Amino acid sequence: MRAKLKYLLILAVVLLLSGCSAMRKGKGTSSVIGPAVSDYTEMTNTVLENNITERGFEIRKGSIELEGTEIEGKFGLHARLNSKGDFYASVRGPLGIELARILMVGNEIAAIDRFNRKVYVGEKDVVMNKNGLPEDFMKILFGDMPEMNEGNFRQEGYNEITVMGGDSGFEREMTICTDEMKICREKISATESGHNVYFTFNAFRMSGERKYASEITMEERKKMFHVKLSIDDLIYGYDSEIEFNLPPYERERL
Repeated sequence: MRAKLKYLLILAVVLLLSGCSAMRKGKGTSSVIGPAVSDYTEMTNTVLENNITERGFEIRKGSIELEGTEIEGKFGLHARLNSKGDFYASVRGPLGIELARILMVGNEIAAIDRFNRKVYVGEKDVVMNKNGLPEDFMKILFGDMPEMNEGNFRQEGYNEITVMGGDSGFEREMTICTDEMKICREKISATESGHNVYFTFNAFRMSGERKYASEITMEERKKMFHVKLSIDDLIYGYDSEIEFNLPPYERERL
């Protein structure tokens, strides 16, 4: 049980913490909705206006389901991301009992194992580099559009536009659903390792003036690794401080 809970903590850190950073805001524009899009710049700016990570948010009720990992099952989630990029999450088991708490403030990361009274600590940049993840992974996880100086656009279907982009470390293939003006699918390819991670975004909802996916799946098909994040209640905009307070447990490096 101890080893499995540690795996869950590290997985949660990788999935939920490794990319929180200040996000730039796109330019405002009117909505462009319909099956055909002729102005890709205007469309991109509209999608940017639906981003949710830049001003933070609170997930008041949610869950994480894991399949194909060392520990499988469904776990409750309560999380906060503030406008500075600091993060807090509480992972809960049956009867709402907290199994773990995850903190990321500045460049410090901690995963608190309540069951074994242990704290795993590390630095965000080190964890990022160790796991070969792009810097804006948090933005990717919640389906936000990155600001792009250039990209290759193509019409895929009645209401889908595919955008190709990336850098020397990662290639990205994003599918924008123009009826939602949100990314609905994304493929991240690590050029060095050759690993591909696939995301799908469904069941879009509004919070304030921003749109978000309430059902998010992530999978690595070679390893048969599958994660589903469900968001039942999200409030857009969160500016409160998140403090890096750790209990006096035994410590281990992430």
